[in-house]
Amino acid sequence: MSHSPNDDNQSTQSARTMTDIIDVHSHIITNLGSQAPMDKLPPWSIEQSLSLMDANGIAASVLSLPDSANHAKGPEACQLARRINEQLANIVSKHPTRFGALATLPALSATDGVLEEIAYALDTLKLDGIATTTSIDDIYLGDPRYDPWLEEMNHRGITLFVHPVPAKASRSVDLGIDVSILEFMFDTTRMLTNMIFSGAKKRFSKIKIISTHGGGTIPYLMTRIETLEQVFGSGKERAPLSPSEIREGLASFYYDLTAATSPAQFFALQQMVPLSHLVMGFDNPFMPGWTFSPAIQEMLRWNGFSDTDLSYIAHQNAESLYPALAGRLQHAADTEEIGGLVVEQSH
Repeated sequence: MSHSPNDDNQSTQSARTMTDIIDVHSHIITNLGSQAPMDKLPPWSIEQSLSLMDANGIAASVLSLPDSANHAKGPEACQLARRINEQLANIVSKHPTRFGALATLPALSATDGVLEEIAYALDTLKLDGIATTTSIDDIYLGDPRYDPWLEEMNHRGITLFVHPVPAKASRSVDLGIDVSILEFMFDTTRMLTNMIFSGAKKRFSKIKIISTHGGGTIPYLMTRIETLEQVFGSGKERAPLSPSEIREGLASFYYDLTAATSPAQFFALQQMVPLSHLVMGFDNPFMPGWTFSPAIQEMLRWNGFSDTDLSYIAHQNAESLYPALAGRLQHAADTEEIGGLVVEQSH
């Protein structure tokens, strides 16, 4: 039988593994606040999550409910966000080496209420960061009304996880397709573009922002955005941007690879962002468990990633975004190692 170099390459790729994965994109199902925009919510439990994580080499998952308090207003929104954040903190306290959690914001409360919840969630509950949505009531991040939030986050240098929601404006062109298939991608695209065109991403550069699903359609549209901004500008009363400023802006975001593991997506993302800005995401429980292993296998098959690259994407990049979670994981590993030495010496 003839033997080709491709056979060696395929066997090398198939022998690779990804371990100690940190999943930055995971949710819980709760009876508090609004849930995902779907008719029937998937089953979810801590036990189910841990089992799925163990089966796929996921060391820890970072939990969030970005939209859950976005449909209440005023004091009601604040009370709701507080209950959700305490519920998330309780999960982490029971499983500190398996879960991190991101604070939900009472987005439609007064600014003081949002800032108070940020402080409580980070300083008292010790949550790992903040989660919000690409747009709130069809107003996108990058709008000046969010500047006080972003100023506080920038001062703290926190990690901000930004999840898409379906734009209300999209309902008039509803094709009968689930919003997660197309609309989520478009909403992420609008948010990323608006954050750069408005100058907010550059002004609040200390915030480490994670964009979900590989950046929506942005990797594909990057050159179009750079080119046509030179023709049409970046919007009314906004300063013009050079192509390099747009490219630097896009490269400054972090991108999770939830449902974004095709060769075309990997290639486009690698042209757009440094490898240090790619992180793993699986979207449990809204992406079914059977999608996890194929996503990991696609990572392992992509010959554009070295074994070292895979280690960074699997967990090292996420550890830099969530140092408290990384510390808990390291402490657990050190304790386990010391425990193993004690057992060994006792023999």
